[in-house]
Amino acid sequence: MGGEPTISKPIHIWENGELHSRKDSVANESPIEISVSISGVEQSLGIIMRTPGDDGDLAIGFLLGESVIKSMDDIHSIKYFEGKVLVELNSSNKKISDLPSRKFTINSSCGICGTEELENYAIPDRLNISDEKWLDPKLLINLPRIMKPAQRNFEDTGGLHAAALYDQNSNLMAIKEDVGRHNALDKLIGSRLKSGDLPAEYQVLMLTGRIGYELIQKAAYGGLPVVVGLGAPTTMAVDAARSTGITLIGFLKEEKFNVYCGAWRIL
Repeated sequence: MGGEPTISKPIHIWENGELHSRKDSVANESPIEISVSISGVEQSLGIIMRTPGDDGDLAIGFLLGESVIKSMDDIHSIKYFEGKVLVELNSSNKKISDLPSRKFTINSSCGICGTEELENYAIPDRLNISDEKWLDPKLLINLPRIMKPAQRNFEDTGGLHAAALYDQNSNLMAIKEDVGRHNALDKLIGSRLKSGDLPAEYQVLMLTGRIGYELIQKAAYGGLPVVVGLGAPTTMAVDAARSTGITLIGFLKEEKFNVYCGAWRIL
């Protein structure tokens, strides 16, 4: 739906004092509406600016992060239309009026824009996962090197974020790319929930860019115990990670990294 993840566009390059024309790959950003229906009553939850591809996974991850669903058992079917994904929910104690609704388009840099009530910022309860040490620092510092060749669309455009999942031996389990950090994570979480691979007790989530509160919120709802980023976390992200028992690591480099909370998992 919505086309390819990258589009070739005519551009000009100024180099060595001269202007040259050429074509370049640009990250595709286009809108998709996420809607749900319960017993035939439909409601739009928002319009998301995303990179086309894996729209069903995006919708599943988004609904999990919004607490609309808890598992795939809550979903009856997913239907695709031009510019829209409709998720039909199984009848439950939820009513359409209880569902969250964003009041405007969610741009690719914002995961909780349009949320009007503070309760929608709530973080899940502490994760019910093991307290044992299992994170090997020598394996952690290799994650960026493993991720880079898997970022195929970033290699073409330089304009896409990635969310990747590794096992405790640094094997890459899955990776998703998108113009939005939170979209990439929703796609990853949605795909893993769909395949029955969440929660993931001994796995590491790696993110490109800044780690904001909404990313920790999504990771917690997905049952991901370790979040590693190439960039910095925010104060709310650190507090949320600490309250849920997530190990949060930032500024991951080949020779060092910062552990903001959950250092007890590191060997």
